[in-house]
Amino acid sequence: MPKKNLALLTYGCQMNKYDSERIAGILQNSGIGLTDNLETADVIILNTCSIREKAEQKVYSQLGRLAPLKEKNPGLIIGVGGCVAQIQGKRILQRAPQVDLVFGTFNINKLPYLVREIEEKGIKIADVNDGYDIENDDSSAIKREGSVGAWVSIMHGCNNFCTYCIVPYTRGREKSRSAGSILREIRGLAGEGFKEVTLIGQNVNSYGKDGVEGIDFPDLVSMIDNIKGIERIRFITSHPKDLSDKLIKAMAGLPHVCEYLHLPIQAGSDRVLSRMNRGYTSSDYLKKIENIKKSIPEASLSTDIIVGFPGETDDDFDKTKDIIKRVGYDGIYLFKYSPRKETPAAEFSDMAPDDVKQERFEEIMELQDGITLEKNKLYEGRTVEVLIEGKSRKDKEKFTGRTRTNKLVNLAPNQARGQEDLTGRLINVKITKGNLYSLEGILVSENQSVKASKQKNFDSMIP
Repeated sequence: MPKKNLALLTYGCQMNKYDSERIAGILQNSGIGLTDNLETADVIILNTCSIREKAEQKVYSQLGRLAPLKEKNPGLIIGVGGCVAQIQGKRILQRAPQVDLVFGTFNINKLPYLVREIEEKGIKIADVNDGYDIENDDSSAIKREGSVGAWVSIMHGCNNFCTYCIVPYTRGREKSRSAGSILREIRGLAGEGFKEVTLIGQNVNSYGKDGVEGIDFPDLVSMIDNIKGIERIRFITSHPKDLSDKLIKAMAGLPHVCEYLHLPIQAGSDRVLSRMNRGYTSSDYLKKIENIKKSIPEASLSTDIIVGFPGETDDDFDKTKDIIKRVGYDGIYLFKYSPRKETPAAEFSDMAPDDVKQERFEEIMELQDGITLEKNKLYEGRTVEVLIEGKSRKDKEKFTGRTRTNKLVNLAPNQARGQEDLTGRLINVKITKGNLYSLEGILVSENQSVKASKQKNFDSMIP
């Protein structure tokens, strides 16, 4: 029997990308291979995001474009997974009759069975039940996108209920994986030659709070730091209210933990933060930033900003700009507020006009672009450690990689020892130019050692 093909379309955040790696691996183990060609696919799955209503609209637009393929090939199975599926369930089958399968964020492990049921019985299935056991995830079935860095999910769900966010309703309450299962996965990655892991969760700082192991997030990071072969450890996303001094000490002292932190503030106004139900004030946030800069002077910082939240005044907006200037972020992820059904903020009556949101968006972008470029220019003339991820997608003559501070670096054409493959190597690069979105540099030497300043005994740092 010819091998079946899966076309996988992914929308949204790092958790969705990780889930897509799981989907690809699980279905590949059942005899369904990956293809980029929708025309030749036997199964097409949309792994969806619903963080904003516009993202959901994109999904239905794509389903409309897939309808002719279904008419041409009635045996084609079209599936919708992820957060849109978790929220809408059977309604997707009613709105888009070309869809055969709807599965939620808790049901990925059941995919081979669900696909087989559709094939054998000719039925449509919507399965979004919350029977998820995070310990049953088979990390060996994950089809990783690259060979140098890997996502590792350490927890699932969120307990924070920010008024604009739908994640607690699509991902459920926080559930932490056992430390043992995480360590086994990462040891396996190290054995396969992976050099970097990024620990992911809706709020990694909350790791372990729901468990009985007595292991918190800094403890877990410390254990991972001891795994031979893993040269770099990153993590996202951190919630400001849960960022502890212990974690900052771990970042400062553990040799393989990178000097980069994504810490979403969302807004600079305490009044807006309260309406968002964020659980901290701007003063609380700035104190933690001050501690980070004092403990890790070389750290780079990024954040999320929402402009045009309901009721945001000109004064509130000015406070957001002030926070951006005071912190001096290396980069931001900027969003215009979009009402999301099923969230409290969607019911607020004082929505900002679209033109106001656009104006504020552009003003923030201009402000941040200036800060980012200035910070990147400071790298010029410096020699930094870069982990090479492979050839640049835009220019196959260049190798590309990242600094420990998460700066993208492109090597000058043919600098990397002619055509020798440097993928997966740690090298020293002298930065020749700082651009807005990346750095340019030339190879100086390989560097297989971690920074001497971080060769400390972590146990001695934690009371």
